[in-house]
Amino acid sequence: MAEDRPGDTEPVYLSLEDVLSLHGLIIGASSTQAANQLRNRGGLESALARPAAYANYEDADLAHQAAALAHAIAEGQQFIDGNKRTALVAMLTFLEVNGLRVEATDRELADWILSFSAGATPKQGCGSRARAGASHQIAAS
Repeated sequence: MAEDRPGDTEPVYLSLEDVLSLHGLIIGASSTQAANQLRNRGGLESALARPAAYANYEDADLAHQAAALAHAIAEGQQFIDGNKRTALVAMLTFLEVNGLRVEATDRELADWILSFSAGATPKQGCGSRARAGASHQIAAS
């Protein structure tokens, strides 16, 4: 993941390489092959910048930032296939590298990510939904 700085209170944001690696794992491909599945690199870079923008301009907490990231990836359709799966894994990874873990069933996670298809946005409860499932990690990995 993008470099974690011990003692720094700033969130750790996922890089393009991070998300390409995650997408590659999801589709059973290398990061290079995952990059070849991109429809719009600039769109994905914009999606990855959204959490920091929410933090800076809307004073969003980590859960809201994670929801913004997931929404931007899922609805941006930057990849040929696997956008919602990549959005969900990117959201969970973002939270985890920032010391939070979502405790939810697979069904709850699926319903949450599919809510974007029904028109939900981070401002319409998705952040609070992510926040409700996020808990501080008990032990460091």
